[in-house]
Order: sequence, then C-alpha cells, then structure tokens
Amino acid sequence: MPTVTSRHDLLEEIDAEYARVTGLIDRVPPGLWNSPRVNSAGWALKDVLAHVADWAQRCDGWCALGDTRTDMTQPAPGFKWNETRELNHAIYLKRRRHTLARVLRDFRAGHAALRARVTTMNEADLLTVGRFAWCGKTWSMAKHIRANTAAHYRWASKHFKAALRAAGADSRAEKTARTLLSVRRPLRVTSRSKKQRR
Repeated sequence: MPTVTSRHDLLEEIDAEYARVTGLIDRVPPGLWNSPRVNSAGWALKDVLAHVADWAQRCDGWCALGDTRTDMTQPAPGFKWNETRELNHAIYLKRRRHTLARVLRDFRAGHAALRARVTTMNEADLLTVGRFAWCGKTWSMAKHIRANTAAHYRWASKHFKAALRAAGADSRAEKTARTLLSVRRPLRVTSRSKKQRR
C-alpha cells in the first residue's frame, strides 16, 4: 500500500472513494441486499458493508489508544494479524443478522469517525511511521485509516458493481423471457375456417 504523504491527499482519496461506493449503495434495489451472490463464502451485499463498518470501528478504537500502548495492537482479542481470514468470518457471523438500517448507520458512523480523526489530529502524528506503538514499526496512523476507509471502499465497490451488473443481466433475461411468452401465437387455420373462406 502506497505511503500517505499529506492530510490533504488522504482526505481527497477518502472522499472520492466514499462518494463512489455510496453512489453504488444508492442503486441497490431492496431485494438485492440479502442475495448471497457476492463471494464463495455466501456473503450478501449487506455483509460486505457490515465488514467495512466493523473494521472502521475497530480502527477508530486503535486511533483512540494514542500513546497508551507500548506495543502493536492485535486486530481483535484472540486473533493475530496472520489470522484475519478467521477474524473476517467471525465478523460475518457476528453481524449477519443486523438489519440493513443498522449496517448503513454503522457504516456511515465509522466513516465519519475516521474522517474526523484525519481532519483534526496533528499532521505529523498522523503521517509519521511508528509514531504510535500500536501502529507497528512500518505503519502510520494515516496508513491504518486509509486501509479502513478508501482502500476498503474500493474493495466494496467492486462487489457492489459486480452484483448490480449480475442483477441487471438477470433482469434483462427475465424481461426477454416475459416478452417472448407474451407474444401471441399465430392462429391455427382449421379445415372449417378454410371452407368458410371459400
């Protein structure tokens, strides 16, 4: 992941990717949100957004640690950084029964919280690699925030685009089928009708 070099660039990237993904969210018809067509794990679009919201909330919690830790944080209690696949499944199980309204609320809240951190904190603290122990020696707070906003929005947008494209193809196929079924069959000419025409 490229290094974040300024507050301005980070905000610009976050805002652009957020606008892109929310534009796609606005196009999702109600019946598509829970359709398990997104990935091999059987996630629906609602699960994709819940995943993004969970990681944003998690990242905001790390940012709140400030200088209170002397070592790098783990992604979640009981999980190491090389176990994010297992953690992502746990997140899915935890949030899959959440209503769409709650998922959307959590998604927007996570975005707002992390964007506010970028806007308000000291720029040197934001950008300096290893400034906070919880970030690890090779990451800055800005990089963590970018991973859990702009980069995650790009990832989600790909799933939303694919689902909308597939739904559009399905809709066109159904429309074509209905059109074909509605076409009147030609009237059969019977021997009786032939006699009547003579």
